[in-house]
Amino acid sequence: MHKSIFEFLAFLGKGTLVLLATAIVVIAIFSGSQAWGNPTDWHNNEVSEQISQQARAEARKLWREENGDWQPNLTPQAEQELLHYTAQKQAEIDRTLRIQK
Repeated sequence: MHKSIFEFLAFLGKGTLVLLATAIVVIAIFSGSQAWGNPTDWHNNEVSEQISQQARAEARKLWREENGDWQPNLTPQAEQELLHYTAQKQAEIDRTLRIQK
């Protein structure tokens, strides 16, 4: 074969390698930026806490819609005892999970 054909093939090979390397770099940059662009609990503890609080609030709301706040037959004294016990248990859970309010 002629020398110019080899030069042409070498030029095409180098161009293909440069194009391939550029494509790999661009794909790596854009795929990495999508992972960090979405605010999830994987990267941010504050967002995780916010998501957890929203989920708890939604669960409480759903519970109250389905079951009501308390038993309808509680006496005022029993309701006060229940509120005290619930606050005490919630404080224990918060200490265990180290939740700060």
